[in-house]
Amino acid sequence: MSAFRTGRYNPERLPRLLRGVCPTAAVDSVLCVDPADLVRRGKRLLLLDVDNTLLAWRGTEAPPDVAEWVRAVLAAGLQVFVVSNTKRPKRLEALCGALGVPYVRDRFKPSRRMFLMAMERCGRRPEETIMAGDQLFTDVLGARRAGIEAIWVRPVSDREFVGTKISRLGEQILRHWLDRALEGER
Repeated sequence: MSAFRTGRYNPERLPRLLRGVCPTAAVDSVLCVDPADLVRRGKRLLLLDVDNTLLAWRGTEAPPDVAEWVRAVLAAGLQVFVVSNTKRPKRLEALCGALGVPYVRDRFKPSRRMFLMAMERCGRRPEETIMAGDQLFTDVLGARRAGIEAIWVRPVSDREFVGTKISRLGEQILRHWLDRALEGER
């Protein structure tokens, strides 16, 4: 099993078939996403996943450093919007209320629908939007299908839904190819 490696990706180094699942970058934590850098790059809307991106799976409160980071993202002038397919809507509502950010809960990712709904509600276009999430086959692929750049975040915890564990096996296979596309590496 290869280690999670961070950095920026060059999709031109990948076979065309894999480019749709290629994130823009991989980071160790959502806290590594620099809001000032996003603004410099023309981003105005940051979409976020919840489980294993902002907090541990089935967690109920964002850790204080994550809440502080969300406040910094908002203070930088970015809109923040959570996209989630959780089966626990009350938990999602409480979390987003505590963070002071809107959310959309709809079909399972990688359906484009949630991403498009979030952009429409915020009045943003795909080129102004970026997604941060821990799963290639849901967060990254869904965002890319909607024409949005994506940041792949190292999962907060190893504890997760059984379906996610199965999807992680596929991520391990793809990681071999994605690692070849990391900038500055051959």
